[in-house]
Amino acid sequence: MKPSRRAALLALPVWFLAAAVCAQGSSSTFFLVARPGLPDPNFRESVVLVTQDERAQATGVIINRPTDRSLAELLPGERFKSFTEPIFFGGPVALQGLFAVFRADKLPGEAVTMLPGLYLALQPDTIDALLNSPPRSIRFFAGYSGWAPGQLRGEIDRGDWLAVEAAGQLRGEIDRGDWLAVEADADTVFRKDTSKLWQDMVRRASAIRADAGAGIQRITLPPAPITVIST
Repeated sequence: MKPSRRAALLALPVWFLAAAVCAQGSSSTFFLVARPGLPDPNFRESVVLVTQDERAQATGVIINRPTDRSLAELLPGERFKSFTEPIFFGGPVALQGLFAVFRADKLPGEAVTMLPGLYLALQPDTIDALLNSPPRSIRFFAGYSGWAPGQLRGEIDRGDWLAVEAAGQLRGEIDRGDWLAVEADADTVFRKDTSKLWQDMVRRASAIRADAGAGIQRITLPPAPITVIST
């Protein structure tokens, strides 16, 4: 690999680093599940792990879009040979940047807390530390998904997404009763086979909506095997 491409993978735009700081304050973490038929090719049939801060700015990564390349393939050398799992497409923003979601008891640097013990690494120094001393669970992403303050709410109101929450309330949307919460977990984030994850998440949200009572329409999908998500 050319040195310029290697450097690009380990670098992030300076302006984006502010998002990591914001997310460390009061925030909520949840899954976004693309509605059936969403036309945007970047997010069609996607499941996105998202954190939203108190200013309604949201940042996250798509967790069900593995690529066909690993770090070991892209970055030959002793340092990268153990990273044989595929890099995931995390979203359409900053595709030249390398990001990571990982489990750890102790942070190796600055990172955003997504769930207890689950973190999103955005800064190059943290990525570098994770490469030097990998935690027990880590997944790398090319690019990320981001929404300006208020943008995500507009997309949810338009019907583009189902919001599947980790804890608390998705600010402004769930407290109106428009969306139902399904607990998120780290095991889902690190699921090995993600080929049916979107279908599973839509079915879970659909079933809960159907049980909730009047005024909530169940989403109908073509028949497909249901894969149990471990918790």
